Amino acid sequence: MLEINIKDLIRLVFSKWWVFVSCILISGSAAYIWTNYFTIPVYSSSTTLYVGKNIESEGIQTSDLSLGSILINDYRELAKSKLVAREVIEEMGLRNVSPASLAGKIVVSQKNESRVIQISVNDTNPQMAMELTNKVAEVLQKKIIEIMQIENVQIIDRAELQPYPVSPNHRLNYMIGIILGLIVGMGIILLIIYFDNTVKTPEDVKKHLDLPVIGTIPTFKAEKNGV
Repeated sequence: MLEINIKDLIRLVFSKWWVFVSCILISGSAAYIWTNYFTIPVYSSSTTLYVGKNIESEGIQTSDLSLGSILINDYRELAKSKLVAREVIEEMGLRNVSPASLAGKIVVSQKNESRVIQISVNDTNPQMAMELTNKVAEVLQKKIIEIMQIENVQIIDRAELQPYPVSPNHRLNYMIGIILGLIVGMGIILLIIYFDNTVKTPEDVKKHLDLPVIGTIPTFKAEKNGV
């Protein structure tokens, strides 16, 4: 059975520092190349809508706030429905885009348990992401009025062009590459320890062969003049 103490492990880790450096360089370079040359940047734009009570309704009750939190699920399903996606595709004249694929790009969330909902659309083109987001908000506004009979639906903030991608996360990918390099480096060192059955110190003789050490032969450095 392999036995090794922390002291031996630390000593071996420091003596094999080049293993860590090599693994980090290889893994980090792979993460950099993959992130910058093989992944497609994804951009996101967001807009917010307020869905309130009808104008003729009186006041705001506590039950109305609870109902608003429940209705957010209805708005989310409606926004991500093929009905909305199909109308967005028709109004924008998009080609080679299916309602299902467009619906998969739409993200709907509630803002701080209020009646304000946020709609975000992801796309590889920042301009298209902005236009899709605004169009989805407009179509959703109409569908809420038509289907849910709620007329008080207002667009608060329209989507704007976002020049920076939300994916990939360069810093996160680089950190993952470095961590993987460290893990692989430690794995290689543990394998070296496991398969190394050579005797290097007097302690190794006693540990592996269970024999006493009666003497050691010191090493001498040769003089430059050969004496």
